[in-house]
Amino acid sequence: MLDIAAVWLPVTAAVLAVAGITLAACRRRAVTATALGTALGGAFLAVAVAVGRRLTVADLPDPAHQPAVGAVYDALTATLRTVSWLLVALGLTVAVTCRLSGPLVRRRRASEGPAADPAQRPRRVRA
Repeated sequence: MLDIAAVWLPVTAAVLAVAGITLAACRRRAVTATALGTALGGAFLAVAVAVGRRLTVADLPDPAHQPAVGAVYDALTATLRTVSWLLVALGLTVAVTCRLSGPLVRRRRASEGPAADPAQRPRRVRA
């Protein structure tokens, strides 16, 4: 069950994020919110791995085994810790980029001038 979830859960999350951004009225805001949610999820994952390590090592009856159990736990969760920090970094980078690109896009659109209204253009009628 975990092998199946490990493949399809991230794919499903990515498809839902893309669908949400595609259907959003304001895409820049949707991308920013998705990026911040990704960063927050990565931070929660990092906290969960750290708390899980502390609880696992603290519940041992013999304190002499704590370094060995800590090393095994660290080896098993090294990929999770790396991915969690990558999610935080990627999410924050995308959110900051979207936030900073907003004024640039608005300035570029304002310099183009007003767009002609297609309803007011004269039309030719063919007989």
